This record gives sequence, C-alpha cells and structure tokens, in this order.
Amino acid sequence: MSFLITLLGLALLVCLVLLIFAPRLVGSYLGNRAAAKLLALPADAPRARLDPESRFVIQMTESEVSCHRPDGIVETVRWNDLERIDILTKSDGPFAPDCFWLLIGPGATGCCIPQGATGDGELLARKYEFPDFDHQVFMDAMGSTQEAIFTCWQRAA
Repeated sequence: MSFLITLLGLALLVCLVLLIFAPRLVGSYLGNRAAAKLLALPADAPRARLDPESRFVIQMTESEVSCHRPDGIVETVRWNDLERIDILTKSDGPFAPDCFWLLIGPGATGCCIPQGATGDGELLARKYEFPDFDHQVFMDAMGSTQEAIFTCWQRAA
C-alpha cells in the first residue's frame, strides 16, 4: 500500500513539475508564437516577437510601403499604385507563418508581408485609410485556419 502512495505522490510531483516548467521545455519559439496568436493585444501594447516573421521589416512613408525581407530582397509598392489588399492564410500555424498581407500593385508588383513582421502595427492602423476596406472579411481572414485568400480592399474601377 505504501508503494502505491509513493508512486501516486511521485506521479503527482512529475505532473506539477511539467505544469510549471512545460513552457520552458517546449521552448520560447513555440511559447512566443502561441502566446502571440492567442492574445489579442491593443496595437500600442508590447507584443511577443514572432520568429521568423519579426525579421521582415516594414517601412512606410506617405508615398509607399516597403518590406525588407531577411534574405535582403526589398519589395515596394506605392500607395497610389495599390490595386488590392488581400490576406493569404495557410494551415501551417501556429508553428510556422500562416497569415500574410498581400499588397498588390500593377502587374506583378507588390509586397507579401507576414503577420508579425516588425512594423505591422502601423500597417494594421493604415487599413482604416482605405475607403470601403472590408473589416468583416479581414476578421474572417484572421480566424481562418485553411489555405485561402481574402480580398479586403480593391481599388474602384
């Protein structure tokens, strides 16, 4: 009987240790990604940095938006040339990038920006400047776990 009590106590101790230290055992990569995906924070609140997404850097001016990718490629589109804003969702999350802004310009120009890129809070705020931006479609995209493209805004013909 005392053996069973000892074994039960040991099992309880192991469970307690796992509950306390599991996030550290899983690693900050998965912990940060899960926390950033699950917590909806105000735009001005400090956020957990997602990796590799945070290695993409967004720069915006009054005339254009650029995305500096980790491989050195810079994608740029002028605001006046922007034809469409899409959100691409993938089923890879939360363990890999799964949500991307597609800022589409004329021809094959534009930017593909992962959600979580450095500076994406400013990009998120900028969406309010587009007339007829479909916020419901945007919210649907944010809740998607499937491979899909959601058109949130398109320049009037």
